[in-house]
Amino acid sequence: MTTTRRDALRALAVTAGCTLVGGIVHLLQRVRRSAYPAVQRPYATPAGLLRPPGALPEPQFLAACIRCYRCQDVCEPGAIQFYTERDGDLAHTPYVDPAKAGCTLCAKCGPECPTIALHPFEDMAEVDMGSVELSEDLCLSYKAKRIRDEQDMIVQMGGEATESEALLERRGPCGECYMFCPLRNRAIKLAPGAFLAPLVFTAHCVGCGMCEHICRTLVRGAPAIRVVRTRFRRGTEVA
Repeated sequence: MTTTRRDALRALAVTAGCTLVGGIVHLLQRVRRSAYPAVQRPYATPAGLLRPPGALPEPQFLAACIRCYRCQDVCEPGAIQFYTERDGDLAHTPYVDPAKAGCTLCAKCGPECPTIALHPFEDMAEVDMGSVELSEDLCLSYKAKRIRDEQDMIVQMGGEATESEALLERRGPCGECYMFCPLRNRAIKLAPGAFLAPLVFTAHCVGCGMCEHICRTLVRGAPAIRVVRTRFRRGTEVA
């Protein structure tokens, strides 16, 4: 069969068209992947996960969650976020990021979950999202207390108060983590005195992240109190 010039040009045009279409599709895929929102986490390499309250143990949770986003729809404070395609097998599953919003333990997400991946709860104390740790060196109340103690010692030794006294007055005590804690007087209490220094009781803390969220709005840099994640990726330890 003889190939004419017209047939050759037609074949060349079809090949060029297919190449062009393929290139456009590839470009669109690259643009889509680059534009897909990355998860901004409060820690550089978080080993643990902070699931919404009432979540099943991690393997069962991943099997039960149908990625319907209903829990996020009923989350009024906006505490529930979702992992993206960049997070592998965690994609489109919910998590809580205290850097954005803490969980108020309103108990609305559990009843909304169609598969009970998030199990409804009646008592806040039953929730087990994680726990918290407190760094007194970063806490405003403990800093204020320490400055006042230093000033008292200087005065007792016959010296005069320094400029740190003015710093103390500007900073003042805090106590906001206590005020925002859904389980205050159980998970967080205040130390005796006028500085509102928090005392954390991890046995009663459920890891909702409310304390970390408010602390991040008040303390520049790393928060004085932060959630300790107790759930881990598949294949590693699971709390």
